[in-house]
Order: sequence, then C-alpha cells, then structure tokens
Amino acid sequence: MSRTEFTRATKQAALTRAGTRCEASGPRYGLEEGQRCNCSLSLGVQFDHDVPDQLGGDNSLENCRAVCVQCHKIKTRGDIQQIRKSDRQRDKASGVIRAAGKIKSQGFPKRSKPDRPSRQPLPPAQLYAPIQETRR
Repeated sequence: MSRTEFTRATKQAALTRAGTRCEASGPRYGLEEGQRCNCSLSLGVQFDHDVPDQLGGDNSLENCRAVCVQCHKIKTRGDIQQIRKSDRQRDKASGVIRAAGKIKSQGFPKRSKPDRPSRQPLPPAQLYAPIQETRR
C-alpha cells in the first residue's frame, strides 16, 4: 500500500487551526493524558495522520495534525510497530506466511550405531631414553 500525502489546502487549514502551535497531545506523542505539546512550529512543522493511512486513515482535515518534528518522531515509531503487526496478521490470515513452530510429526527412527571392535591399549610410552655413559 502506498503512502498518500495531504493536499496543500488541507495542510494550510491544519496549520491555521493549530495557531502555529504543535497539536500533539496524549500518550501517543509521549505526553501525559490530556496534555498538549504547544511548542512553536516556527522551527519546523510536519503534518501527521492521526490514524495512519496504512491502518485505514484518510487525508481529511479531521485526520491531519500539525505537529513539531520531535512529537512526530515519537508517534511515528509507535505507528510503524502497529503497521508491521497489522501486515503480519493480514499475511498470516491470507496464507502468505505460515505460522512459525516445530513440525508436529513422529520424526525419523534412530539408527543404531555399529559395534566397534575393542581396541588393545597402547603400551606406555617412554618419555626419556636412558642415558648411557661412555668411558674414555
């Protein structure tokens, strides 16, 4: 699924609605419940899908948020995890991928090892040869 962008008119309307202040609020943006970021968008503005388009969101003004760069990074990190999970579930349901797990079969019979002939132990090795004295 390809990502779609907001129209220029939608972006302008969202920026006007925000009053040049970040519209990010709540835990999805790393804030407390009900808390709004409200930082100035003069350093940079990004237009965020409230509901990502890969998860069924549209490009309407109601789904558009004018947010600061930092808040957008935080929310996008969570969105990517949700989108990947949704992709895996869809692929599993359609049969594209198979559920991971061990093969539930009896397996192959174990082959017995042939008997080895017994070996005779080696005689102990002499580490040093005896020194022979020679007389002159």
